[in-house]
Amino acid sequence: MPAPSLLLPLLLAAAPQPIPLALGEQVLPVRLSLELRAGEPASRAGEAGAIWQDGPLPLAWWTGPDGEPRAEASLPAVDAVLRIEPAPGGARRLEVELRWRRAAGLEKAALKVAWPGGWPGAVGRDLAPRPLTAPVRTGRGTPLVAWAGPALLIGGPGLVAAALAPGQGGLEATLFLDDAAERPFATYLECLDALPRLDDQAGHGWADLERKRTWPRAPRRPGDVDHLAVTLYPRRPGSLGPLVPLRWARGAGAALVLTDHADRTSADALRAVLYGHSDARAEGSKGAGLLGRGLAITRSFFAYGGPGTLEDPEVAGLADALVAAGSEVAIHSVSEHRDGRETVRAGLWAAAEWEPRTWIDHQPYVNCEALSARGAAEAGAFGILGLLREAGLRWGWAAGDVGGFHQVELVDLFQAAPPSAPSPVLYPLPWDPGLWIFQSTFFYAPPRDLAAALSDEALQRLERGQGLFVGHTYLGAGPARTRGAGAVGRLAVRPAPGGGLVIDPDLDAALARVAGEVAAGRLASLTWDEAGERLVALGEVELRYREDGSVELINHGDRPLPGLALATPLSGLDWTVDGRPADGDPARRTIWLDLPPRAARRIEARRLGAAVPLLAPAGHPGAGLVRAAP
Repeated sequence: MPAPSLLLPLLLAAAPQPIPLALGEQVLPVRLSLELRAGEPASRAGEAGAIWQDGPLPLAWWTGPDGEPRAEASLPAVDAVLRIEPAPGGARRLEVELRWRRAAGLEKAALKVAWPGGWPGAVGRDLAPRPLTAPVRTGRGTPLVAWAGPALLIGGPGLVAAALAPGQGGLEATLFLDDAAERPFATYLECLDALPRLDDQAGHGWADLERKRTWPRAPRRPGDVDHLAVTLYPRRPGSLGPLVPLRWARGAGAALVLTDHADRTSADALRAVLYGHSDARAEGSKGAGLLGRGLAITRSFFAYGGPGTLEDPEVAGLADALVAAGSEVAIHSVSEHRDGRETVRAGLWAAAEWEPRTWIDHQPYVNCEALSARGAAEAGAFGILGLLREAGLRWGWAAGDVGGFHQVELVDLFQAAPPSAPSPVLYPLPWDPGLWIFQSTFFYAPPRDLAAALSDEALQRLERGQGLFVGHTYLGAGPARTRGAGAVGRLAVRPAPGGGLVIDPDLDAALARVAGEVAAGRLASLTWDEAGERLVALGEVELRYREDGSVELINHGDRPLPGLALATPLSGLDWTVDGRPADGDPARRTIWLDLPPRAARRIEARRLGAAVPLLAPAGHPGAGLVRAAP
C-alpha cells in the first residue's frame, strides 16, 4: 500500500465518486469499481462453503509515479489492483489484476465503468452497432465496442462478457473477468441404474429426466491470476467509427454446424447421408448428401459394440472418408453401455487414429462416465477428465439443448436468450479450462420438418446476424436398427428403387440450399472443432487505434485466425494491411486477412490517395458509428 501522502481523498464503495481521466483534449469523469462474489471452494462431493465477499471491493486510490490513478484492495484470499495507463492518441488503458493467495471459489469478478455523455451505443450479439436504449449483454464471440459522448470503449484480453446499459446520462458497463452465468455447466443429480419407460414421441418423457445441479464456483488456487485489459479512446463528433471483428472467415454471415449422434448408426444409412446413396460406388461422387455437396459434419461414433461402431470395417472406412473430406470424427462415449475408466481409456486409444477432439455424452442419465454425470472428475470409478485430456480431446457437449426437445428450427445460439440476458455458446469447464463445453439445438424430426427448418428465409435470417446454428442430429441412424413408428418416421434415409438406401429427397434438397449459400460465401459449413476454435481465438484479438490514424490488429493467442473479417465504418475506402491492398468484398464494407498466432497487422484506410484516420478529428467527412453489413 502506498504512503498516506499519496492517497487521494477517495475510497470507492457501492457508489464510487468519479475519477477525472484525461482523455484526448478533455477530462472525463469516470466511475470505476471492482465487484467480486467469491467464497470457499466448492466440494465436488458436497455443497459449497460460505461466501466471504459479495459486492464492491473497498478500493484505496492513490497516484502512481506516472501521475496516473491506481487502486488496490486486499482480502485474505486475493489482492486486487486496478491500473490506469496512458495509451496512444490520448486514450487510457484500464487493467485489472486479481492475484489469489489461497484457494477460493469464484462466482463473479467484474470491473464496472461508467461515464456521462449523450447518445450511448454498442455493438450487440448480432455484431450490429446501434443506439443503446435498453440493457444488452455480450459474451464470448462478440467484441466489446461501446460508446457514449466523448468516449469509446474497446475490449482487450481477459474479457469474458459485458453488460451494457444507458444510465445517468451516459453509459454503464460491467466487464466480467469471470461470471457463473457465462459457464452454466451442470450435472445430473443422479446416475440411474436403468432408463424408465419413455414415450416414443421425440422428447416426451425425456424432459422429465432433466434434473441437474449447477456448479457456479470456479476454483482459484494460490498463485492463480485473473487479468483484464480494456481501453477508453477519445471519440469526437463526426469521426469514423471503429472496425468491428466478425466471427466467420472472409465475411460469411453465419456458420452452420451439424453434430450427429451415434445412436442406431448403420453403415448403409450413414453412407446414404454422406453421399446420397448406400451403394459404395456413390462414395466420392458429387451432387448428393453431405460430403457429396461439400458440406461438413461432426459425426460421433461408438468405439465398441460391433456393427455401427468403429469396430465395423465399413463404418471405420466411412470415418476415414469423413476425415479425408475435412469433417470431424467425434466420440459418443465409447459404447452404448455404462463404461468404467479403463474401458474409456481403451476406447479412446482405439479411436486415436481419427484424432477425435470432441466428446458427446451418450445417455448421461444412465452412463455414469458422461461428463454431465460423474465423468467430469479426475478420479473415482467414472472420472474420465484426465483420460480425455491425455487423449487430446478439447470439447464436451453440454448434454442439453437451448430450445428443449420440441424446437425444430434454425436457432442462432447467440440469440437464444433475450438481448439483456447471458447467451453463452461455449465455455470452459469450471475446474479445467483446457476442456470447453458447447451448446446445441435439438434437430431431430421427420426429414420434411428438418428440410422446412433449413428454408431460404431461415438461412438468410441466420446470416443477417452473424449467427451460429449447432444442430443435435441423428442423421446416420438406419432402419435395420430402429424400432417404433415415431423413430422410423424421423429417419433421414429411405429405401432406394432396386435396393439400398437413399437420403430423403426433401432433406437432400435442403442440403442443396445450404451448399448454395456456402458457395456464395454467405454461410460457413463447419465442424464443431473448427467453429469452437475460431470463437475461442476471437477472444484473443484486440484492436488498438494509433495516433497516425492506423489500427494495430493483435492476436494475443496461440491459434491462427485465417480470413479474419472486419466490418468497416464506411464503404468505398481503400484498405491496406501492412502496406498491401486488403482483400474484401467489392463494396469494401468488409475486409479480411490472415492473422497468425502471436502476431500483429497494421491496417490503414485511404480515399483518393489520402489517408483517412479512424477516430478522426471533428469535421472529418466520415459517417459516424454506422453498421457496415458484411
